[in-house]
Amino acid sequence: MQGRRVLLVGGGNVAHEKIGKLVDASADVTVVAPALIEPVRAIVEEHGCTWLARPYESGDVEGHEVVMVATDDGEVNAQVAAEARALGIWVNAADDVANCDFILPSLAQRGRIALAASTGGASPALARWLRERLEEFLDDEVVALGDLLAEVRVLARQRDRECAGECDRTRTPPPLLCAECPNRIASDAWQDAIDAELRALLCDGQYEAARDRIVTSLGLDQPRAVPEWQGQPA
Repeated sequence: MQGRRVLLVGGGNVAHEKIGKLVDASADVTVVAPALIEPVRAIVEEHGCTWLARPYESGDVEGHEVVMVATDDGEVNAQVAAEARALGIWVNAADDVANCDFILPSLAQRGRIALAASTGGASPALARWLRERLEEFLDDEVVALGDLLAEVRVLARQRDRECAGECDRTRTPPPLLCAECPNRIASDAWQDAIDAELRALLCDGQYEAARDRIVTSLGLDQPRAVPEWQGQPA
């Protein structure tokens, strides 16, 4: 959504939920509503969103790439959806499946990790309940695990680049390694490395010890192996 022009119709509680996600995604947001509740007004002012202080008018959707409707007025929802669809613009209407082209999942996010829950528009209340359970799951240990795996993956990819750059085989472009390469880390190895002891170290706040453990588990603390075909004719 970064830089995309989004029209948000409505200024109440539902609009508050949507505009927060939009500005977090760096969308270019225009809000059209006669009035804004204070939290929406604060976001508009803080992020420099455009506010058209009036009801929706025909033609407001023009020039936008995405339209979101956050009103409880079925006629307005239908009008906005019809005009947006006529111009090939995707529209999302809260709790109004008939006037909705796509559904936004309820998102739980901490650090690098984002988990989404959706009921396909059947029950926003259930989606919210599920999101709250997911937020409980995203504790400090899980957030630290995300940071750790991201850090170690950088090390692994750097090693892959070095290996691929020296490899005589050309069928697999760097930084990818062919399936036969002894330096290739299988996806199952990453899964196996996330074991109970690693999680216990993170739970105790021993990040460096956890880092050392997973580096060793993946063999990243060992010199790169020389493929048996290295130096042989292709």
